[in-house]
Amino acid sequence: MVQLKQVSYRLKSIRNIQKITKTMKMVSASKFTKAERELKSARAFGYGPRKFYVSSHLQKDALDDEEKRDKKTKDDASPPQPAEDKKQGDEPKSKIRRIYIAMTSDRGLCGGVHTGVARRIRRTLTDRNAEAQTHKLVCIGDKARSMLRSAYSDHMLLSVKQIGRVSPIFKDASTVANAIAESGFPYDMAEIYYNKYHSPVKYEISTLPVFNKYSIEMAPNMHAFDDIEEDQLESYAEWTLAALLYYALKQSAASEQSARMSAMDNATKNAADMIRDLSLLYNRTRQAVITRELIEIISGASALK
Repeated sequence: MVQLKQVSYRLKSIRNIQKITKTMKMVSASKFTKAERELKSARAFGYGPRKFYVSSHLQKDALDDEEKRDKKTKDDASPPQPAEDKKQGDEPKSKIRRIYIAMTSDRGLCGGVHTGVARRIRRTLTDRNAEAQTHKLVCIGDKARSMLRSAYSDHMLLSVKQIGRVSPIFKDASTVANAIAESGFPYDMAEIYYNKYHSPVKYEISTLPVFNKYSIEMAPNMHAFDDIEEDQLESYAEWTLAALLYYALKQSAASEQSARMSAMDNATKNAADMIRDLSLLYNRTRQAVITRELIEIISGASALK
């Protein structure tokens, strides 16, 4: 028979866990409201560079087609492919130097938000037979680093911590962009893997391409724009990386808070179900103990007569 004291301890611990998950749900709901509000102002940082990539024919997919593709293909979608320029057209596809940026955070308890990003990068590296010399990883957040460093330690370029504790700002994105520029790796293009926020109950893993100065300069439709000096073009390429990183940070923050809110809500409901089952077990066990003690008392009294 189950010990009554063990059931009591178990019931008390689950009630404490339920209080914690309920509090975390309320905190996440407050942070989610703020993240969703800040995301509206950050959308321009992602739309501008992507619109330029499409207008200069650097990126094959139009913005509307990209939205439709994300809705249809979901997690199995392949990253958007760049339009072939002169440099990339002469080299084998495997020799293109790429940077894979995993957009996660340091915090967990938010479902499969972080594992989905790591799984997508792992699948992409496997499909491309990525070599450590030409394919590098940039892990933003400790979750991506812990999930990818064991299998791809040779591909690691840099990792960034202290992400997700407070709301991201543009300075955070510019710091990461500056660290990538100072790393010394001459990449041809970068791919940002992040969770794209759609609604409080829906988010999808998406990919943002980022091109270097040479790719922008050799864009097929670059002649449609006015003459741009080389230093201005280099500044724009650096700003584009920071802007897209900031956009992805905001998207990932909103997705993470919505996922954590849903996860804590489900945890609170599961705790309530366990409390109900354990309360029933506790009452039945208590009733069985009382019944057994009464039987012993009555049997003892009968034996004395």
